Amino acid sequence: MGHWWALQLQSLDPAQLNNTVHAERDFIFFNRLEKVGSQSMTQLLGKLGERNGFATYRNEIPPSKPNTELFEEEEEFVQQLLELVDPAVYVEHTNWINFTSHNMPKPIYINLVRHPIQKVMSAYYYRRHPMIYANAIQRRPNKPVDTKEYFDRTFNDCVRQQIAPECVFDSHNPFNNDWRRFALHLCGNKPVCVQFNSQTATQIAKWNVEKEYAVVGSWEDTNITLAVLEAYIPRFFSHATEVYYSGRDRFHINTTPHNTKLDDDIEAMLKMQFAFEIELYNFCKQRLYKQYIAIQKEELMRQFEAH
Repeated sequence: MGHWWALQLQSLDPAQLNNTVHAERDFIFFNRLEKVGSQSMTQLLGKLGERNGFATYRNEIPPSKPNTELFEEEEEFVQQLLELVDPAVYVEHTNWINFTSHNMPKPIYINLVRHPIQKVMSAYYYRRHPMIYANAIQRRPNKPVDTKEYFDRTFNDCVRQQIAPECVFDSHNPFNNDWRRFALHLCGNKPVCVQFNSQTATQIAKWNVEKEYAVVGSWEDTNITLAVLEAYIPRFFSHATEVYYSGRDRFHINTTPHNTKLDDDIEAMLKMQFAFEIELYNFCKQRLYKQYIAIQKEELMRQFEAH
């Protein structure tokens, strides 16, 4: 077993896991998912930009519609991104875009993931947080005010009773009130990407993660994510660990504390409904670990040989 493990370790090559070298401009496209800590990453990028000399742009160009089938809309969005001066980072809630198909230089793709069930649970309570809800009412003053029951109902009860649309995760419902879910978000704007918990969309998303994304990290593994970003995208993420821990409280924003306990029946139901989403999440985490082990393998080999 030990010899096999050593051979597997030696076979990991950082160069083969580094998609940054395929980028055709000094530009990061961070098409961030919802409720994965993307605000924290955006704040970190802002601080790193001051240190490493690049600009961070956020939500400054209307993104292509999440379910668009119009190539022209995507083309217009990409054209506007081309006008931003390198080196730069662009942050937006939007699906993966194939810049090459628009004859545009390929950017450096990055993203973050979080366990899919914890992600939708976090989004559920986030929308019910008093400050977030008040801001939503300000943006939509004609929106009917929800009842006390809306705020008091737990995520477990909402899923069990199938009352609110955001608690119904049906593969026949194209959007499930969260178009930023993993498969669609990492698959792209093609019609095949739309169906929730789809094996086809999941496989396309895996291909994009493997072949296109430089790094898909996770704040569930903060130190690993920071180390991989520093190693694979040094132009932008040099000193990321130092900057992050020098002002850690500054990067913990938009957090809404809530009960993360799932009832057994709800957990079993959601694991079935999110089966392919969870598969994609595990795929992203596995790739992240491989990237980390590849850059740490000499130290790991020393530890292995010492034992």
